[in-house]
Amino acid sequence: MITSKGLLSQELLVSGRVVDQNGIPLLGVTVQLLPDEDYTSTDTSGYFSVSVDAEGEHTLRFSSIGFQTINKSIDIKRNRPVHIEVVLSEETETLDGVTVTGKTKTQELRESTVNVSVMQTEQFFTRNTNTSDIIKQIPGVVVRQTGGFGSNAEVYLNGMTGKSVPFFLDGIPLSYYGSGLGLNVLPASLMDQIEVYKGVVPVHLGADALGGGINVITRKSYKNYLDASYSGGSFNSHKINVNGQWVHPEKQWVIGINSFYNHSDNDYKVDIEIPDEFGNPNPATVRRFHDGFSNYLVGLYGGVFDKTYADRLILSVRYSGLEDDIQHNAIMAQPYGEVTYDEATIGTSLEYEKKEILKKTDVKWYGAYNKTRGHFVDTTLNVYTWDGRVFDRRTDGGEISTSRNLLELNSKNVLGRLNIIHSPWKKGRFTFNVFSAWFRRVGEDPVAAEFYGEDFFANPTVLFKNATGFAYEHDFSEKLTSYSAVKHFWLDAEGYAIQNLEFVPNAQEVSNFGFLQSLRYYITKDFLVKASYEYATRLPDEFELFGDFTIIRPNPFLEPEQSHNLNLGLQWNHSKINWDANFFYRDTDNIIWLRTSQFFAQYQNLLKARTFGADMEVRLRPFEFLQITANATYQDLRNRSPRSVTGAVDDRYFNARLPNIPYLFGNGEVRFNKKDLLGPGNVFSTWWSGSYVNEFFLFWEVDGNRDFKNTIPSQFVQNVGVSYTAWANKATVSLECTNLLDEKVFDNFSVQRPGRAFYVTLRTFLN
Repeated sequence: MITSKGLLSQELLVSGRVVDQNGIPLLGVTVQLLPDEDYTSTDTSGYFSVSVDAEGEHTLRFSSIGFQTINKSIDIKRNRPVHIEVVLSEETETLDGVTVTGKTKTQELRESTVNVSVMQTEQFFTRNTNTSDIIKQIPGVVVRQTGGFGSNAEVYLNGMTGKSVPFFLDGIPLSYYGSGLGLNVLPASLMDQIEVYKGVVPVHLGADALGGGINVITRKSYKNYLDASYSGGSFNSHKINVNGQWVHPEKQWVIGINSFYNHSDNDYKVDIEIPDEFGNPNPATVRRFHDGFSNYLVGLYGGVFDKTYADRLILSVRYSGLEDDIQHNAIMAQPYGEVTYDEATIGTSLEYEKKEILKKTDVKWYGAYNKTRGHFVDTTLNVYTWDGRVFDRRTDGGEISTSRNLLELNSKNVLGRLNIIHSPWKKGRFTFNVFSAWFRRVGEDPVAAEFYGEDFFANPTVLFKNATGFAYEHDFSEKLTSYSAVKHFWLDAEGYAIQNLEFVPNAQEVSNFGFLQSLRYYITKDFLVKASYEYATRLPDEFELFGDFTIIRPNPFLEPEQSHNLNLGLQWNHSKINWDANFFYRDTDNIIWLRTSQFFAQYQNLLKARTFGADMEVRLRPFEFLQITANATYQDLRNRSPRSVTGAVDDRYFNARLPNIPYLFGNGEVRFNKKDLLGPGNVFSTWWSGSYVNEFFLFWEVDGNRDFKNTIPSQFVQNVGVSYTAWANKATVSLECTNLLDEKVFDNFSVQRPGRAFYVTLRTFLN
C-alpha cells in the first residue's frame, strides 16, 4: 500500500477494485499515485486501497503486463473516502511473433510456486451440483461416497486420502463448521473458486496436511445482488439457495445473507440379497427405504470495507444442521431401518483485514465460536431386511450398538487464525501464520448408561491443536521464484475408549515440525516447471480420536501421520490451450486408516506406504464458444509395512498394492456457450461430462485366486445438461441428466451409488 503522510491522511482514502473486460478480478495490478514512486498492487479479489496526504485532484496509474495502462483522475475531499471500479482492457501486441496477453487471478495462482489446480465455480451456479461433484473433475482427485446425496465423502488426492486431505473454507478447516456444512453438501452458489493444492500446502492454510489440501473461496464482492435458485429431481430431491447482499458504497457498509436447504429421499435402486423364510439369501433389486437426508444453513453477515482502520471487517452469525437416516453399515452388508442422526450448529465469527497496518505489512485475523448439539438414536429391537420388512426381533442391542443408544452430544469449539505478510523489499515476502483450535464434547445417554451401569458418554473429550508457520518467498529473477517454509504442529488430547465394557481413558501430547521448499522456473514465457519437497505431519482430529459414537468407534491412542512428499510439475500456457502435468512421490508412515467390520469402523495406525504417480490435464478453447477439458491420473500405492504391522505370517503383503483405492481414473467435459442467442444478453449453454474409474480390488490382490476376487468394476459415468439464460442474466433454466446410461456405479467399500437421474434448476440473479 502507498504510505501516507501526516495526520490528515487518515481521512483521505481511495479504494477500489480492478477487473478485466469480463468482470474478472485482476491480481497484481500496479496502482501508482502520480508523481510519487510509491505503489501498491491489487489482491486476489482485485481490491486495492491507497491514502493520500492532500485534498484536491490526484492521478492514479493502473498497469499490468498484457493490459492497457490507464491513468484515472480523482477529486479527493476531506472525510469523503472514494471507492472506484477500474476496468482494464486486454492489450494484444505482436512483436517479432510474440504475443503478450494478460492473466486472470486464476491463472496467476496456477503459475505460482505451489502446485495447485484451480476451478472457477460460476459455471456451476445453474447446475444441480455440490462441492464433491465439482472437485472430482480436477486431475488427481477422486471423491468416493457411501451412498447418495449427503452420504460421507472421502477424497483421494495424489495417493492421499481421508483426513490426510483437509478441506478449508476461506483458509479455515471446514470440519469446525459442523456436519451441515460438509464437503458433500456445500452448494456451489456459496463459492467463487476451489483451489486444490497438491504436495506442498502453503503456510496461509494454517492447518496440518499430509500431502495436499482443498480450499473453497467464498463469494466476496461489494455489489448489491440477489441470487436465488431451486432445483428438483429424482429421488424426491430438492435444493433451495438464497444469497444476497446490500452495499452502501459511500459509507462502505455491507450486509448480506447466505442460505440453503437441501433434501433427498435417496430412494434409488440397489442390487442386494434378501433372506427367505429359511434364512437363505436371494438376489433382489429394491429401493433404499431409510436413507433420507436434509441439511440447511442460514447465515447473516454485516460490516464495513475500505475504511482507514480496516479494508474488511465482517461479523457473521449462522445456524446450520442436518437430519440423516442411516441406511446401512460401512460395507453395505447390513440394512438399518430406524437409526437416525441429527445435528445443529450455531456459530459466530469475526474477520478483519488491513493492508499496510504497518509499513509494508498486511494483516488478516479470523476468530470464531461454534456450538453443536447432535442426537444419535439406535433403540429399536427390530431386524430389517433390504425390502423394508421386519424380519426378526432381537432380545437386546440396537441395530448398530450392543448397548442401544439414545445419545445427545454437545460440543463446543473456539478457533482463531492470524496471518501477517511483510514485504520489506520488492522481491521478497515473509508470511507468518498461526492457527489454534480448541474442541470439547460431552454426552448423555440414559439407555446406554442402563446397559453399562454408568454413563460413559458424560466423560468429556478435549482436544487442542495449534499450527504455526513461517515462510519466505523470493523472486530471484523474472524467471525464478523460491518459496521456503517451516511449520510446527502441537496437539493435546484427552479422551477415552470403551473396551470390553470398560472405560479406558487416554491423554496424549504431540509436538512435530515440518518444512518445505518449492521452486518455480519459467523456461520460456509459456512453459514453466515447478519442483517441491515437504516433510509433512498430520495430527489426528477429534473425529478420528473420539469417533462419532455411531458407526465410527473412538480410538484416542492414534499417532500422527508423517510423509516425505516430492512433486514435479510442468505447465504450458497458450491463448487457446493449457497443459499441466504433475509427477508425485510419497513416503508415508503411520497412515491413519479406516478399518471396517460388519458392524462398525475405527481409525487405526496401520500402514507405511510408498506412492508414486502422475496426473495430466489439457484445457482447450479452440473457439470462444467451445471449451474442452480432459484429465487422467495414475497412482501406485504400495504397502511398505513389515509383517509385524500387517499381522501376516509372512511378507506377502510387502510391496502389495493397497486395496480399495482406485489407481487409474480420468474425467472429461465438453461445454458449448453461445451468447446473444434469441436476444442480446441471452446465453445458451450445453455440456457433456464423463468420469472413468478403472477396476480395482476390494481386498488385497495377493490373497486368493485372482479370478474369484471381489472387485470394484470399471465404471464410465456420463452426464449431460442444457441451460438458457435470458433477460440480461436475470433468469436461467437448466435441465440435467446424471448417469445418462444408467451404469451400475460402486464406490467406497463397494457401496452402490445412484443410477440415472433427472433434475431441473431455476435461477434468478438480480443486481
